[in-house]
Amino acid sequence: MKYLAVAALFLTVVTIPVVGGVLFAFLFFGVFLLALVGVLAGLEDRTVRQHNPSMNPTRWRDGS
Repeated sequence: MKYLAVAALFLTVVTIPVVGGVLFAFLFFGVFLLALVGVLAGLEDRTVRQHNPSMNPTRWRDGS
């Protein structure tokens, strides 16, 4: 999927200077966007897990 995204982006850049190639550039750019979404969806979740602290507002007064 990564290679499809790179190839579609390359084809988009290459076909823009060609007369009439703008139509193909839109097509290739659409393929690039779809491939990019596929690549990003395949990445693992690397977020930091948050701990859920106990929500006791009087904890400092109770000494616990």
